[in-house]
Amino acid sequence: MGGVDRQELAVRLKEIFDRDVQAGRQPYRRAMQVGLEEDLVTRILNGQFLPNRGRLDALLDSVLISDEERMELQAIRSSIYQGVKAGRGEGAARTVLRCEPYVPKFGQPDPTGVSSPLELQQALQAVHVWGGRPSLRLLERRSGGVLRRSTVSDMLRGEPSVPDYDRYLAFLRACGIDDAGLNAWVFTWRRLSAQKQPKIAVWMGGMTPA
Repeated sequence: MGGVDRQELAVRLKEIFDRDVQAGRQPYRRAMQVGLEEDLVTRILNGQFLPNRGRLDALLDSVLISDEERMELQAIRSSIYQGVKAGRGEGAARTVLRCEPYVPKFGQPDPTGVSSPLELQQALQAVHVWGGRPSLRLLERRSGGVLRRSTVSDMLRGEPSVPDYDRYLAFLRACGIDDAGLNAWVFTWRRLSAQKQPKIAVWMGGMTPA
C-alpha cells in the first residue's frame, strides 16, 4: 500500500502542477519562493520522496486548489505515513526517516567571523541549509508564530540588514541551533548592532569600539 499510495499522491500532485502551468501560473517558481528546492519538488512529483505534512502544505501553497483537494491529498499522505509507521517493510521505514529533517548535534555554522550584515545573511542561509532547509511554513510553525514566512524570506534573501532580535533568535532555534550554540550568535548580533553606535560598544564586555 505504501508504494502504490505514494505514487498515487505523486500523480495527483503532478496533475495539479500541470493544470496550474497550463493556466499560465508559475507553480514551480512559487514553490521556490516558499522555501522548497527545485530538486525536492521534482522528487515529490516523481514519487521518489514522501513529504511530511509541513512540506506538503508548503507545496500546496504553490498551486491553486480547493480546500477539499488539500484535505484529500493530506489524507493520502497520512495513509502512507500510517502504513509506514506500522512497519510495512524496511524500505518504507527508510521513507519515514526521510520525511522529517535530522539536525546534527555538531558542525553547525560558526558566526564568529561575521563582520557585516551581508555576511550575517550568508551565515543565516548556511544555518537554514544545516537545519535541513525547513520550509517557511514549518519555520513559522516551529517558532510558535514569532516568525512569518515573509519575514524569513526577507531575512534570507532581502536587503542585508541586522534582523529584529526576537525573530533572529526564533529563526536560529527553529533551524536547530541549541542554547549552547546561541551564545556566539547573540554576541554577533550585539557586535553588528553596536557598529552603528560606537559609543555604546565601550559599555559591552568583549567589544572594541569601531
